Amino acid sequence: MIDSIKILKLLVLISVLLSNHIILPQDYSVLQQNIPRNRLVTDTELIELIGLPNDFSEHLSAALKNQDTSAALKYLAEYLKTRKSPSYFFNYDDIARRVSEFSQLYSEQSNQIVESADEFIKTYGTDIDWLQPGGDLIGRKHTPNTIRYLARQEIAPAIALSYFMTDNNLYLEYLLDEIKDFVADYEIGKVETGRNDVFERFYAGHRTRNWLFMHQVLLGSDEYIWQDQILMLKIFILHGAKLYDSCKDFNWGNHQLHGLAGLYEMSVMFPEISMMKFWNNEAKRVILEHIEKEIKPDGFQFERASHYFKLDIINYFRIYQISKINSIELPAIYLNRFNKMFEAIEKLSLPNKKLPVLQDAQDSYQFHTTDTISSNDAAELKDPGESRFMSLGALLFDSPIYKYFGEEIFPADFSWYFSNQSLSDYKNISTEKPSIGSIALDSSNYYVMRTGWSANDLYMVIDGGRAKYKSDHTHGGILGIIAYANREEILPNYRVKYSDPSYRTMKNSLVKNVAIADNYLQGQNWISNTARTGFGIWEKLPQPIVNDWIAGKNYDFFSGSHNGFESLGINYERSIVFFKPSCWLVVDKFISDELHSYQQIWQGNYSIDSQYNRAIYKGNTARLDILQADPSNMEISTQQNFWTNSVQFEKKGVKDYSFFTILFPQETQSLVNPEIRLFERDANKQIVLVADSLKFTAYINNQPTLRLDEFETDAEIIATTFINDTLKNILIKDGTYFKSVGINLKAEDRVSVEVEINEGNQIKISSFDKIDHELFLNDNSIKIN
Repeated sequence: MIDSIKILKLLVLISVLLSNHIILPQDYSVLQQNIPRNRLVTDTELIELIGLPNDFSEHLSAALKNQDTSAALKYLAEYLKTRKSPSYFFNYDDIARRVSEFSQLYSEQSNQIVESADEFIKTYGTDIDWLQPGGDLIGRKHTPNTIRYLARQEIAPAIALSYFMTDNNLYLEYLLDEIKDFVADYEIGKVETGRNDVFERFYAGHRTRNWLFMHQVLLGSDEYIWQDQILMLKIFILHGAKLYDSCKDFNWGNHQLHGLAGLYEMSVMFPEISMMKFWNNEAKRVILEHIEKEIKPDGFQFERASHYFKLDIINYFRIYQISKINSIELPAIYLNRFNKMFEAIEKLSLPNKKLPVLQDAQDSYQFHTTDTISSNDAAELKDPGESRFMSLGALLFDSPIYKYFGEEIFPADFSWYFSNQSLSDYKNISTEKPSIGSIALDSSNYYVMRTGWSANDLYMVIDGGRAKYKSDHTHGGILGIIAYANREEILPNYRVKYSDPSYRTMKNSLVKNVAIADNYLQGQNWISNTARTGFGIWEKLPQPIVNDWIAGKNYDFFSGSHNGFESLGINYERSIVFFKPSCWLVVDKFISDELHSYQQIWQGNYSIDSQYNRAIYKGNTARLDILQADPSNMEISTQQNFWTNSVQFEKKGVKDYSFFTILFPQETQSLVNPEIRLFERDANKQIVLVADSLKFTAYINNQPTLRLDEFETDAEIIATTFINDTLKNILIKDGTYFKSVGINLKAEDRVSVEVEINEGNQIKISSFDKIDHELFLNDNSIKIN
């Protein structure tokens, strides 16, 4: 039988004899197999994992040649500390000055760092229970989330920085004792395994990065002796082997990416260990697979959740930055998709510069009280603000538009990854308001309607998609909307807490702006995760189809459908017309051969005017009137789910039915009283909204040809806007001709166009299509695009 240990030692001996040795793939396989997974490597095993580049120090080379293990490890620690390449985000020999400048520039954050470190130490001590059942020093029992929180070691950088901020070596002693406690417990099997395994790749990836940051900070202290450094090197080798095991083959999702990011960052820093270059190349290979598959061409992350999208920016940034520092070339697709992630924030942002809450987005957890970590379930990473990321994007890509969304002072937590010169460069980047209007993220299927970037502008985002792979974070709000006007979210979506009893409700249709049938919610069959952290997914969710999207100067239009009610024998479609810059018409169309009840749900705290089928929301700065065009009575009720409020319109005992709903936003103190009328004919339905000097009409055509006194057309939808009874513009949706007084428009194929009537009855025609069209206006040929 072949002795693999002897083979390993032979390989190492050969590597010692060769000045420029090459390790073949099969050699890496042997090395990988022989790295223990249940303990740290011994001193001898560590020595055997060292490669021998030409620039090793004379003392280390001599100690290795003489097989003086103790001396070799001492000189190894000295070599790794003093060699100039590779480089971390900051230099250890400059850390005292960096911490001092940080404390001056970010005094509040500096105080928070020390408070957090003290709080953690008082709560958990050094003899930590890394598994359940276990508890903290306050007497509380661990939950699964406690283990996750401890396993990630998010606190390690704060404790290391506190050591320099306070000049108190108790922080250093605590870190070393805590780490030794982790190793001791791990080696005797007293840590959590299974679904909450402390080496689950998400937790282990975070811990690797956090301990690496801590290690680089502590290198700046003479009290962090060589034995401590060698201990950490052994710990990194263990983490490398474990992370490689769980990350070598691509798996969808942010958990593996976090593991890969930790493996990549750590393996960049220790190329002297034979396996590190192999791990780095393998991590890079799978990371590239993640960014190509998981970051859509429009820049949004494949899970379609704003929270996880932002967390992935952190992963890709750290990979990008440490590669740049060390002159590691990343392919064009990486750089392009990474830049697109910031562009996606620009496209999706509300006028207040914030991202809407999309899918699973974490609510705030109260981490800090006087002397305890207040929530024993507070393991979830709180949702970070967008301005931090756009500040980052502005600096990385020298973008005034990204700076518009960013912070005046560069974010404290990102400052450690840049030089002082870079931070100074950030101050000199100007700001530029974006010019982007209504837009589709067409590979992620989010559709944004907007009028501009001022605080009072109107905004709506429509959820027209679902994650194709790993839809764990998808909510029962497909074809739902979020709307903003006059400095408020007038139709909100809500953040969630995985560990809270509200989570299942907050992930489903009752707290979304959607339409449903027979009170049947979109999310069906709840599946709790086996880790018992409160997280769960819906086994069944509707599959949406986007039928149409057009965006213009005066009108936007969206149409989509989903199969969420097919099991009830119901077909469903939602269409939205945006009359810019004033209001929206939402049409929820249900078709069935049987009698059903249909419901529309709108989020907010509303008063009800049943006589006119109207609900009114009044906030601090914004008001929203929701008006139903149906003149017959319908049931209207207010609902409450946990801390949310909503209003529900319901139509009972009908087969086919369409809600024709106007969403009319205005300022809270506005006295405009919008009125709506519905005219139903066999050939069409006409909705008319009058609000002071404004009049909006929409015609839904059900016949090949629509002939009215006002016009004749074969278009599917006609929308018009009047100001003081003067026709200003027309939307012609999917038609070949339109005839009215002064306008005779013809096209060879069906087109969607805007007609704008200016002073002196001058007519301007704009097409929504991406291709050129030849049209005839009053028998004159015109080209539009």
